[in-house]
Amino acid sequence: MRLQGLMAALLAGVAGHGAATAATLYEQDGTTLGLGIDGMAGVFSTSEDYLGEGGKTWQEGFLHALLSGTTAAAGGELYGGFGLIAQGTWGDGDAAGLTDGSERKASVEDAYAGWRSDGGVWDLSVGRQQFQLGDGFLIAGDRINLGKGLEPLGVKVDRGGAYYLAAQKSFGNTAILRVDPAGPLRGDAFWLKSDNPYQQDTELAGLNLELVSEGLGTLGLSYMKVLDVKQGAGLGLWDQRDGMRVTSLRGQGSLGVDNLLLLAEYVDERGGSTAVKNDANAWTVEAGWTFADLAWSPTANFRHARFSADKPGTTENEAFDPLFFGLSRGLGTWFQGEVASNYAGPANSGNRVDRLEFSVTPREDLTVFAQLWKFEPVGQAPDLAGRELDLFAFWQIDEHLTFVPLLGVYEPTGSDVKAAQGNDDRNLYLEAVVIVSF
Repeated sequence: MRLQGLMAALLAGVAGHGAATAATLYEQDGTTLGLGIDGMAGVFSTSEDYLGEGGKTWQEGFLHALLSGTTAAAGGELYGGFGLIAQGTWGDGDAAGLTDGSERKASVEDAYAGWRSDGGVWDLSVGRQQFQLGDGFLIAGDRINLGKGLEPLGVKVDRGGAYYLAAQKSFGNTAILRVDPAGPLRGDAFWLKSDNPYQQDTELAGLNLELVSEGLGTLGLSYMKVLDVKQGAGLGLWDQRDGMRVTSLRGQGSLGVDNLLLLAEYVDERGGSTAVKNDANAWTVEAGWTFADLAWSPTANFRHARFSADKPGTTENEAFDPLFFGLSRGLGTWFQGEVASNYAGPANSGNRVDRLEFSVTPREDLTVFAQLWKFEPVGQAPDLAGRELDLFAFWQIDEHLTFVPLLGVYEPTGSDVKAAQGNDDRNLYLEAVVIVSF
């Protein structure tokens, strides 16, 4: 549906180069210049937090402006963009303690240039920009925006806050070649360099090949290698990924059946440049159905995902590295559970997750969702088991403004998450987010 496609694009914050901007500043002789503005603001409250302090109330926001242009050149067109972003967190800081409410930052978010051939068969771009691979299971931009909450522990990972809203999404530097000839095959070659302190300035390169059928769906095969990691930086979580090789096989589509959604992905992580090598994996399967002939077009969707955990006593690291996962199709993909993924844990490593989702669209401008989650540890991973219910809606007030209210109830059942919360009470989570786009 149009609203669901729009809300996914707004939340993901990913648009193709040369996408239409709201304001055309100049257009003459094959040259265009445009300005686009987008932003988000939200208020958040939890009855519990994961510092044992009993709850938090805070606010987040960002405003992003992108100046972009194109001009005819060399049998195609040159394009480029330069964007600035201002972001911050106010109040108590988030429920995981990753921000403290004092974060304020303005920075360059986009600085890219490229050339695409007539017809779009070849598209080469470089610079500071976003990149998404498939459904965002491994790469959906560079989205983690921590703040100053860990600085009392001597950990400096401040990216400016707006942690939940994922303000900054661009990689620090990239080179991306997209090839899309006539026929079912298309592909990408990419080099990505993060300047995110949480990601320890990870650098990787890869290839992606996709077989696309408009009626059936898309099959994708990707291979990448982590080229460099700043050892010991930030939280030091990702030292082990240096030199790691990653292979992904995935599929998504309807197999020609109207109203059906099927999705599956398997990821294998091996090797590395450190003394202890990687041998990890993750996989997911998903099926959904839209009851298009019923009032309000209800949908039902079930997904299972499993992420390997480290095995004590072995000579390898079996803990799955989620790399640059992020939001793509809407809430819950791939930040799984509003409380669990953002504050309580787990975060796509050492766990298995079941999600049942229902939605209805009573009006063209309104879709309402209910998501039920179950989280369980795998093997000897930390016991962050829990259950969660999320109720939320997307209300497109007009072409520029969308409102997203959400109520979540999280119940900790695992010993480690109970210890972090300081009790076994249910956590009531409330948020209200406004999305603007001009």
